[in-house]
Amino acid sequence: MKSQKKFKLLLIVFSVLFITISLHYAWDFREAEKVLKPYDGIDYLTQYNITVEFLEENMTIKASQKIVYTNQEAKDLNNIYLHLYPNAFRRKEEAPFEKKEMERAYPNGFDPGYIEIEDIKEGRRSVEYKIMGKADTILRVTPPKPLGPGETLQLSMDFQVKLPNTVGRMGYGDNTINITNWFPIMAVYDEKGWNLEPYYAIGDPFYSEVGKYDVTVILPQQYKMATTGNIVKVHEKKGKNIYEIEAELVRNFVMILSKNFKIQEASVGNTKVFSYSIDGLRGEEALQYGIDAVKVFNSLFGAYPYQQLSVVACDFFIGGMEYPNVVMISQDLYEIEEDFPLEYVVAHEIAHQWWYGIVGNNEIKEPWLDEALTEYSTLMYFEKKYGPHIKEQIFEKMIKAQYENYIDFEPDRGEGILRSLREFDSSWQYSSIVYSKGAMFIEELRAYMGEEAFIKSLREYFEVFKFKNATTEDFYKICEKNTEKDLKHLFNQWLNARN
Repeated sequence: MKSQKKFKLLLIVFSVLFITISLHYAWDFREAEKVLKPYDGIDYLTQYNITVEFLEENMTIKASQKIVYTNQEAKDLNNIYLHLYPNAFRRKEEAPFEKKEMERAYPNGFDPGYIEIEDIKEGRRSVEYKIMGKADTILRVTPPKPLGPGETLQLSMDFQVKLPNTVGRMGYGDNTINITNWFPIMAVYDEKGWNLEPYYAIGDPFYSEVGKYDVTVILPQQYKMATTGNIVKVHEKKGKNIYEIEAELVRNFVMILSKNFKIQEASVGNTKVFSYSIDGLRGEEALQYGIDAVKVFNSLFGAYPYQQLSVVACDFFIGGMEYPNVVMISQDLYEIEEDFPLEYVVAHEIAHQWWYGIVGNNEIKEPWLDEALTEYSTLMYFEKKYGPHIKEQIFEKMIKAQYENYIDFEPDRGEGILRSLREFDSSWQYSSIVYSKGAMFIEELRAYMGEEAFIKSLREYFEVFKFKNATTEDFYKICEKNTEKDLKHLFNQWLNARN
């Protein structure tokens, strides 16, 4: 996700770059090297079968959901847990925004959002459940008997979500309705147990496994929709459009709706790239940036494995946000005269499709892992497209400049970039440490390892951990495997991590 602090630097950097960036450039897109054997499938995906209807008159969504969850642990599970992210928007004092952002997040004044669970059943029998956690964002379900290793639990639930009038991740503004983090989604159980962190105001407070989604969406006919997954069928009934959507090996499912979308598309190999712009404003440019980003990252890291990717203009004050197959881009960026800020944020959010979407990680406890790689991948996009001199200018005048500007006000206390979200005091601190200092670390790692070893490591990291969740230790081991140099000191120096 790109923050507002970065926008000012984007505009400053543009003033330096616009003379030097050529409109003509050459591509060298060779097929990404397969370093290890390709991903060979997961047979225990959590399955979500959802029927959802958007009710425009009261800005709510009404849904029925079935979940098939398999216990992959070597122990019985007495309870299972799901996230109820919409409840973070219920009370003003708990809304997931910093205080200084509230007026921008709620331009029309605070408006609550929430989810109401109507019932949860296993088969025909109601099961015990409890809503708990900070801001009531955790759902604990207690099956009639413990779920043993390898056993499967099938749950069905009905719920309604009231969308808030906010221009954040979930909510609506003048042009778009952002339906994200909206349904009960399984929490991750890993070596430390259930991950039940709240919806923090700083960073991207999400951690999820890939799953399989079959979703039926019912919309008023005047709305167009950008969505995760493949729309396999559309039909009309009683004045509404009914979409049948399939998505597999994705970490979430989102929809962005608008009456004002103009849609353009182009193909990159087996992937269709869509541009959803408001009344066509800068839609062609956004589409071209999307195409270029997919080409660059395919060649650098490995092929994007899905059939579609949507670049979506949104009422979204934060700048940009990544979701599976969908990148949200603030409408403000389309309205800026300069091209660079829009291109930078589109490239950054599309890089997240590789680092977060395909290769996952715990974005709460190790946010540097996807954000630093994504920020540096964005530099590599400009390097590949426009040349090393442009990449260097962006690195010096935006990446390093932000970090140096930050430590002018907040002296560096020797802390590393490996920190959890709860350890950051502000988005400015988070962006300066995780994005900027994180990208500075990757730049030094690249120089120290050498180009061949560095690129091979990124490709191997992508190939080994696609559709899985990786850790800092996993990334370190992949890099260590591909060089004879000792990386321990370098990693410790920047991350303060034990390797």
